[in-house]
Amino acid sequence: MMRRLLSFTACCVLACGANVEGPDASTGGTGGGLSGTGGGLSGAAGGTSGGGGAGALDAGPLDDAGTADAGGPDAGSSDGGRIDAGSVADAGAPRVDRSMPQLFQFQFRPSAVEPDAGRADATQLAALDTRVAPRGQLVVYLHGAGTPATCGSTAHNALLASFGYHVISPCYLSDYGVGNCGADIGGCRLEAFDGVDRTTVIDVRPAESITARIVRMLERLSTLNPQGDWNWFLVNGEPRWDAIVISGISHGASTAGLIGLNRRVARVVMLSGPLDTNQAWLTGPSLTPRDAFWAFTHQRDPQHPGHLAAFTALQVPGTPVNVDVTPPPYGRSHRLFSNADAGDPHGSTQAGGGSPRLPDGGARFTPVWEALYRP
Repeated sequence: MMRRLLSFTACCVLACGANVEGPDASTGGTGGGLSGTGGGLSGAAGGTSGGGGAGALDAGPLDDAGTADAGGPDAGSSDGGRIDAGSVADAGAPRVDRSMPQLFQFQFRPSAVEPDAGRADATQLAALDTRVAPRGQLVVYLHGAGTPATCGSTAHNALLASFGYHVISPCYLSDYGVGNCGADIGGCRLEAFDGVDRTTVIDVRPAESITARIVRMLERLSTLNPQGDWNWFLVNGEPRWDAIVISGISHGASTAGLIGLNRRVARVVMLSGPLDTNQAWLTGPSLTPRDAFWAFTHQRDPQHPGHLAAFTALQVPGTPVNVDVTPPPYGRSHRLFSNADAGDPHGSTQAGGGSPRLPDGGARFTPVWEALYRP
């Protein structure tokens, strides 16, 4: 089938920002957080700037932009038995056109889709790699605290796309400072998730919510990249939650965990989080089975003890396993950590410039991400 060619602008950068929540964000202060580009920390939300990355996306006026690229991580990886949805006749999976195999990456602002999008109107990211068979699941990857100019990581999205996932990174309100939420951080996070009024600390309109951003991104991608059948992940105008892997880093990891409790999703993957020490939401009931929760933290991250406590409170399966000394499948534990040298331990759990490398230049944590994201 002849593929409609799109006009793209460059965005295929293999090291993009790791947005991280500050070490004291669960205990007080105005929060805001730090966002990293590559290996450093950028001051989008009051942090300091570092220059460790290979490059960052230009967060200027890039509406409805994207690229089709033949590069990217794991280009030679096996399909691993995943469903080639383009070859099935029923409606049980997205029908992806793989006739011109390549890595597609997209970026656009919420306001390009929804004129009344409101705040957090930064650059959103999406990716799909048609060189591998589609898994039939969507990863929604949530950035950390603050007001990042680019929401998510192109490198991490490309990695997940190489696993066969459709991937989106929506922008959402995460600059309110969870310390201001008192004993109801869960209420703040849920309001940011669905736009339903729960607290006076923040005021999130429905159009600014994570849920609305997911829907609008999928609708827009259905137009930009019909080959990807992105619209399959919507049912009656709502996300098809049971086909979604909800994931995130730092503040986004905590929010991902809370979403997993309140929606039945395919999997929950939390990087450098959750935190929210002693918050009630951590011990609440879950609509997603506990064995679908996975987490990864770095031992040199000042938040590491809080992460381990949150894993226990959330009933993440297993006990903490050091991936530096234990080979895959890591004792089949879902609680993983590393003590590897990393310029930014907090951001290192995400693919990109801040994550440690092997002598040959490959990403050291690739087997860890395989365990976290590949059933």
